Amino acid sequence: MARISTSVTPKIAYAALVGRVIEHYRLKAGVNQGQIAHALGITQSAYSRLEQGQSAMNVVQLNAVATQLRMTPAQLLQDAERYVAHLRAQGVEITNDKQGSSGAGLLIALGLLAALIAAAGSAE
Repeated sequence: MARISTSVTPKIAYAALVGRVIEHYRLKAGVNQGQIAHALGITQSAYSRLEQGQSAMNVVQLNAVATQLRMTPAQLLQDAERYVAHLRAQGVEITNDKQGSSGAGLLIALGLLAALIAAAGSAE
C-alpha cells in the first residue's frame, strides 16, 4: 500500500507554549482558572484565552499568574524556553502569531509539547 507523504511543518505560537507551561503548573498546584482570573481582575473565559495562546499575556499578568502559582515569571519563562529548545530540535516552528489555527501542524506541536511536559512531570 502506498503511503501518502505530507509535509506539514508543526507550528505553535510562543504565547500558547507559555500558556501550556502555566496550565501545567496551575493544575499541579490545584488552582482553577477562575481563581487566577479573579486575581487578574478578568473573566475566566478571558483567562482561558490567555492560557490557550489566543490572547497574549502582558508582563503584569504574567507576574500575577506566577505569584498565584508561587513562582516567578522567570521560572515560568525559563521552562517555556527549555520546551522551545526541545520542540525546535524536533522540527517544530515557534511563531509569534496568536494561536488561531487548528491545523495538523498545530496538533502535532501540541502533542509533542504535551509529551515533553508529561515526561518532565514524571521526572520530578
